[in-house]
Order: sequence, then C-alpha cells, then structure tokens
Amino acid sequence: MASLKSLIISYITLLSLFHFEFSNAVKGGYWSPDDGLEASDIDSTLFTHLFCAFAKLNLQTYQLTIPPGCQTFPRTIRQKNSGVMALLSIGGGSAKSSDYNNMASQPSSRKAFIDSSISLATSNG
Repeated sequence: MASLKSLIISYITLLSLFHFEFSNAVKGGYWSPDDGLEASDIDSTLFTHLFCAFAKLNLQTYQLTIPPGCQTFPRTIRQKNSGVMALLSIGGGSAKSSDYNNMASQPSSRKAFIDSSISLATSNG
C-alpha cells in the first residue's frame, strides 16, 4: 500500500513538472516584410515570441537600421496578444558574413554597432 501511495505521488509530481515545463514553453515564429504576408495577418495569440527579419547594417557607419516594414511590427502584433515578445533579427537574408567580419575587426566599428544595437533596443522596446 505504501509503495502504491509513493507511486501515485511520484506520478502526480511528474505530471506537474511536465505541465509547468510546457506551460512556460517558448512558441516562436519568424516574419519578414518581404514574404507578402502583412504583420496584421499573423495570429499572434499562437506565439510567445515573434521575430521580425532583418535589421540592416550600414556599411559606412556600422550602425543598424530597422527596415520600414519592421518599424510597426511590435505594435501590430500586440493588438491581438499584448504579451507577445517582439524581437528583431540581425543579419540573415541577403546580409554577407564578410560585412559583419569587417565590422567586428575594428574596435571603433564594433562600438558603433553595439551602441546602435542598444539604441534600437531601448527606443523600440
């Protein structure tokens, strides 16, 4: 009887752990303004995190810029799900890894990149 009680308690504990684990799962999606789908058409209630592609690297200043389609992305997806986390992807798409290698090779260009990244993050939430 004691072993059955112990087994039941273990089973309930295991189920509780699985429920906790899955209820806190990240459900991510990726969107690009170039895909032909409007951000307002995304059912953001299905996601915890949505990524917008891609921030662009200015090759003269090494600062990041947000493409026009991504500028309203956070506000748009939060209309259906106020708790969804909006993230901006850097690089990817047509970006060249050599451009990022060049940026990373010099302290001054790294600083410009980092400063612009922080500025974008703080000004766009």
